[in-house]
Amino acid sequence: MAIPILEINHLTHQYPDGSDGIIDICFSVTKGDFIILVGKNGSGKTTLIRHLNGLLRPQSGEIKLHGKNILKDLILTRKTVGMVFQDADTQIVGDTVFDEVAFGPENLNLQRNLINTKVTQVLEQLNLIKLKDRNPSTLSGGEKRKLTIAGILVMDPEIIIFDEPFANLDHPGTQSLLSTIADLNQNGQTIVMATHDVETLMGSASRMLIMDKGRLVEDGSFTDLIKKLESHGIKEPCTCRIGRPWQP
Repeated sequence: MAIPILEINHLTHQYPDGSDGIIDICFSVTKGDFIILVGKNGSGKTTLIRHLNGLLRPQSGEIKLHGKNILKDLILTRKTVGMVFQDADTQIVGDTVFDEVAFGPENLNLQRNLINTKVTQVLEQLNLIKLKDRNPSTLSGGEKRKLTIAGILVMDPEIIIFDEPFANLDHPGTQSLLSTIADLNQNGQTIVMATHDVETLMGSASRMLIMDKGRLVEDGSFTDLIKKLESHGIKEPCTCRIGRPWQP
């Protein structure tokens, strides 16, 4: 049995007004997983994923990264568990695409030639190299999201967390970004994604977590849980509803 990278143990978080955000959450993440986290608005998805690299701290429970509490070394945690937010503009600080991707390695005081090599490799991997001298503000929404992924990949993370990555993208942008994320996973990158867009991820995600009222109510394969979505207030993909065969 694979040894988990990340272990979430009885995690509970309350908001300042005393209302529950997440309640007694338990699951683990192993290398190569492609997990989607689904649930109605207000079910606790975003609250949960913001705990996974220490952006929020729980009232009880803990998260372990390779057996150690993530809060003991937040620098290592955030290097190992990268986060791509829904609004890419909140993560972009560089004047050019190249500078943006170089920002993280520069803060680690790596040698300049190593930084340049790593940044170039990542930009080539994500087909962004032709944009390296562009100001990020001139990029499309899909290109900006790829840029935020590049800024994380250059740090060699073990897990990348996504919060609604397809929000406000058109169909070509969505398909391009999905192809990028699926390729990363097929090459061994571990993915955890909070999303409403279950249908887009059919055939890519291998595992689904369903949240309802702050609790993790289902954890299983995409195939096993697809027919349980409606009972938790989540739209079942149209492909399944009209009776077309679906192959994982």
